[in-house]
Amino acid sequence: MINLRHIKFLAIIIFILLLSAQSFADKKFEKDLKKISKDSGFVDNLGKIYPIDDITDKKNTLIVVYNHGSQNDQTLDKCNKKWNKVPPIILNLHDKKINDLKIKILKFCSGVRGWGKNHQDKMDARYKNKKQKEFLNIIKTDGDKIKFQTQKQFVKQKLINQKIDDLINLGFNNIILVGHSAGGWASITLKSQFPKKIGAVIAINPAFSGKFSNRKNWPFWAIIREYGVSQIDITNLKNTMVYVHDKDEWETSESLSFLNIDNVNFKNISKSNCKAKLIFGKHHGIPLTKCFAESDVNKKEMINFLEGIF
Repeated sequence: MINLRHIKFLAIIIFILLLSAQSFADKKFEKDLKKISKDSGFVDNLGKIYPIDDITDKKNTLIVVYNHGSQNDQTLDKCNKKWNKVPPIILNLHDKKINDLKIKILKFCSGVRGWGKNHQDKMDARYKNKKQKEFLNIIKTDGDKIKFQTQKQFVKQKLINQKIDDLINLGFNNIILVGHSAGGWASITLKSQFPKKIGAVIAINPAFSGKFSNRKNWPFWAIIREYGVSQIDITNLKNTMVYVHDKDEWETSESLSFLNIDNVNFKNISKSNCKAKLIFGKHHGIPLTKCFAESDVNKKEMINFLEGIF
């Protein structure tokens, strides 16, 4: 027969196991972060890293923090993969003058792992038959089960926000976020949450919860996307530019129509003459190509956007 002493002993064992598991998770996170952080740094127009000490006039510097996309939650994203490098059109901004400010580009690596496969599979099974009309109630009532904040996108947001605070503490006061795919979504979300410390955002094909086909086959990912949308305060998106393409398999102008509002520069590039490349996710990554960067129209639009702000 189990008595009170046995129950207390069992509770202590469970508590110790939980602490051990958390300690292991923390060490794994720090190890992952160390691996990817070595590829972060300020880059010139060729993508070559140089030391922050080379930037001497912090007051008159405009920092562009570039945030890459993400693969699945179990994968450690590498900044040096071709699809995660700073795209040419952003590298072209290096040392450009925006009124009195000189642009410097920070390549920021934030692709640590998110959910483990066991948790992801468990959630996929739990919500596989759910309909969209149920999503908001699931988000409201099942948040602790789903563990939204440990999913890769939201961990990425925390890391980017910490980097912004680090830059501000170093004396940089003019900071904008630029990102592709998951990095674009994170940039938009953070701008909406912290409009005073983020001067502007350029989001290139923002997305994070898989392709349309993924969300159809696994409704759980549609729930995650719904939660992601709920974290964006659209009233705080002044000075935001968003690129979309209607052949993008992740998001289109229709699926992102909630961002097509008066205070957002919403740019549909579906008529671009640039060829979609498989390595960049086809139409999802057209703005990452050299072709897109070589267009005078695209160059001028980005410069004009920034000059109108700073």
